[in-house]
Amino acid sequence: MKVKLNLNPSKSKIKSDIDSLMSKQIKNTPFLEENSIKNPKKAFDLFESHITKTLKNNRKVNQETFYLQLNAICNEFKNKSQIDLMNKNIKRFAETLVSLGNGTLASIIYSLLIKLNLDNPKLLEGLALNGLAIAKRFNDPIHIMARCEDLRRLYVTNGVQDEKFVKVLYEEKRALNSICTNYEGAQGRYKSIRREMKPLKNYQIMLGAIKIQIAKAIKDKSPKDAMQELKSAYELLKIDGDKKFINEIPPLLDELAPKV
Repeated sequence: MKVKLNLNPSKSKIKSDIDSLMSKQIKNTPFLEENSIKNPKKAFDLFESHITKTLKNNRKVNQETFYLQLNAICNEFKNKSQIDLMNKNIKRFAETLVSLGNGTLASIIYSLLIKLNLDNPKLLEGLALNGLAIAKRFNDPIHIMARCEDLRRLYVTNGVQDEKFVKVLYEEKRALNSICTNYEGAQGRYKSIRREMKPLKNYQIMLGAIKIQIAKAIKDKSPKDAMQELKSAYELLKIDGDKKFINEIPPLLDELAPKV
């Protein structure tokens, strides 16, 4: 069953989505009445309590319903200009979920929080780092890659090119390498309510592109390592790779070649 999700749904859209889910007889997750969401803190406390009890009783929580309900509550927090209260409570909830061994729902929370705080770069970095730590704890290379992408975009936008930027590049490289070398295993661990995994070829191209980014970032301090990254990227990209990325490699190799 697929439900198209909207990060900023109208109340009628939320009701429509929830009605659709209810028609499929999805259980174990509470359906909040529309008027109860007028008080987002009260609605959140009810939601958190039910989810926590459900997991402690070893019952499953439907991810689609979880996302829809939490998204509706978060939008009410934002509508009432209670973003700080929202962030504090939702982050604490994610920690509870991690303590209960449910990294999937905790990752959903951080994916949502990141999208709801895109206008706050300082907070966004902390959210992405927390989400990354959770993904690493549960050995989820797809979400490790996703949180690295969040951090990388943030650093590029803000002109950050220091060691923490390089660290994120290497972290993303390791995640992509894990996906490419054990694609079926990554598929088995991957759980998303919104999309399926891309074909293996896509991750190989992404890995090649990240290797080029690493080479650019370290070429002045570690030219030999940069050259090795470029050669490795070329091997990945030469068969099915994007020409845009492949065409970046020769001039960079020329730049790194020993001068006679």
